This record gives sequence, structure tokens and C-alpha cells, in this order.
Amino acid sequence: MDIKKGKAIVENLLLITDRPLNLDRLTEVFREEFDKAALKRIMEELISDYMERNIRVVEIAGGYQLCTRYEYSEWVKRFHKIDRGSMLSKAALDVLSIIAYKQPITKAEIEDIRGVDTSGVLKTLLERSLIRILGRKKVIGRPMMYGTSRKFMEYFGLKSLSDLPTIEEFTEEDISDKTGDKGGIQTSLPL
Repeated sequence: MDIKKGKAIVENLLLITDRPLNLDRLTEVFREEFDKAALKRIMEELISDYMERNIRVVEIAGGYQLCTRYEYSEWVKRFHKIDRGSMLSKAALDVLSIIAYKQPITKAEIEDIRGVDTSGVLKTLLERSLIRILGRKKVIGRPMMYGTSRKFMEYFGLKSLSDLPTIEEFTEEDISDKTGDKGGIQTSLPL
């Protein structure tokens, strides 16, 4: 099979999948036709091919996905009439930020940082599969430890957790916007 036909097949697979398509899965599909290195080249070519189009192929959460362009997001939202129920509350974003930067972390550790009960928020984040239980901490009581999930990576368009901004990248203005004063403690990091 030639590369041109392989690219056409991969484009069709990207179109029908609802989650990032990783190279291991593609290798299973193509078996002997293409190895992982050839499939990586095909994906790189597709990313390049789509740079000037109205949709893009992006590397996200350990795989590849067809995505809309940011400049058309308002129109996509209008089309889907996104309801408020699909958006995350400020409390959910606060807890999600803490988990993303401090994982693995227990409920008690999150509550020490936030200063309020997080039971409901953790339940919501688990139901939406944005976080997952990583196991139990080896301390008295054996509390559950939480971490982010693959869906978290997809939701925020991250290839890996290293794509999160570092604390040093935040400006004094970012911090004062989140705390309402200069020099306060920031509990909600922009994602």
C-alpha cells in the first residue's frame, strides 16, 4: 500500500473516532502495511496538510484527533447550543487545577488548600471522567489519591501534563485577577 492511500485511510479513521487515535491502535489496524514509524510520518504529514485548512489534526492526549479551529469556536458553540451543564464551575476548575498540579493528591490535601469541602466537586469530576482514582495513600485511613485522566488531557487540549503552564509563567496580574488583591494566594490557575 502506498503512503497516499494510507493517509486517506487515516483521515477517514480520524473522522469517525470520538477520541484521540494513537499510533498503537493505528498499528493494529494497518498490521503489515505500515509500521509505527511510517504511521508517525503519515500523522506528521496530515498535521502539516491541515495547517491551512478550516479544521486541524492535532496531537492530543497521546494520540491524534481532528479538531475545529479556535477562531470558529463561537460558531461551533452556537450550532451545538452548549448548555451550562457541560461547563465547569469555578469550584470544579479550582479543584481540577489543584489535582493537575499536585497529583497524586488526597481529598484532605485538596481541602487543606481550598479551605472548603470538596466532596460534591470530586464526585462531579469523577462522573465527567476528568479525574481518576490512582489508588490509596499508604497512611492511616488509606485515603484515595486523585489524578487527572486522559479525558482531562482531551478537554484542555494537552499532549501531556508538561504542557500545563508553570507557576513561574503566571504574571502578578494573573494572580491578582484570581485572588482579587495583589500578593494573595491563587487557587484557580488558568488552564
